[in-house]
Amino acid sequence: MKINRITSRVSLFILFAAILGLSFGIKGKASDREKSEYVSDSIVAIQDSLAFELAQIYGLDQGMRTSKGFKNKMRLIQCVDSSNFYRIFEFVKTHGMPSDKLLGKNNYKRECVQSAFFAVMLHNPHMLVNNEEYLNFFADLVEKGELGEGILLTILDKYYWAKNSKRVMYGSQFGMPHIDDKEKTNKARVEIGVKPLPDSLFIRH
Repeated sequence: MKINRITSRVSLFILFAAILGLSFGIKGKASDREKSEYVSDSIVAIQDSLAFELAQIYGLDQGMRTSKGFKNKMRLIQCVDSSNFYRIFEFVKTHGMPSDKLLGKNNYKRECVQSAFFAVMLHNPHMLVNNEEYLNFFADLVEKGELGEGILLTILDKYYWAKNSKRVMYGSQFGMPHIDDKEKTNKARVEIGVKPLPDSLFIRH
C-alpha cells in the first residue's frame, strides 16, 4: 500500500511537471511568434520607408519634366537632376541596389520605385563619365553582380549618344559603336571590367 501511494505521488508529480512544461512551451512559442511578427513589421516599415524615398526622387525627376513650361525650367531641372544623383548615390552606397528583396515585392513592382535609379542615372551620365570615383563605384557593382552590365553601359552611352549626334562609345541599347572607334571603345570597356567587342558588333557606315 505504501509503495502504491509513493507510485501514485510520483505519477502525479510527473503529470504536473509535464503539464507545467507544456504550458511554458506554449508561452515560449507565443513569445517567439510575437517576436517574429515584431521583426517582420519592422522590416516592412524599413522597406516602405526606402521605397517612399525612391518614389520621392522619381516624382521630382518626372514631375519637373512633365510640368508646364516656366521661366528657367531647364536650369531648375538640371539642379534637381544633380540633387537626385547624389541622393541615389548615397542610397545605393548605404542600402545597396534597389531590388524586390531590399524593398519588398509589393513596393518594388511600382514604377515610381523600380524606375527611380535608372531614370536618375540616365539624366546624369556625365557624373560617371567625368568622375572616376562614381564610375568605379558602379563598375564595382557590375563586377559583384549587383548591377546589370547592360544598365551601366546604357547609362554611359547616353552621354556620348547625346553629345556626339547619336554616336556611342561602349555599345548598348543606344546602339553599336563605330569601327573607327574600336580601339577607344574596347579600352573604355576593359577599364570598367567589361569584355572587348568583336568586330561584328561595330558599325561601319
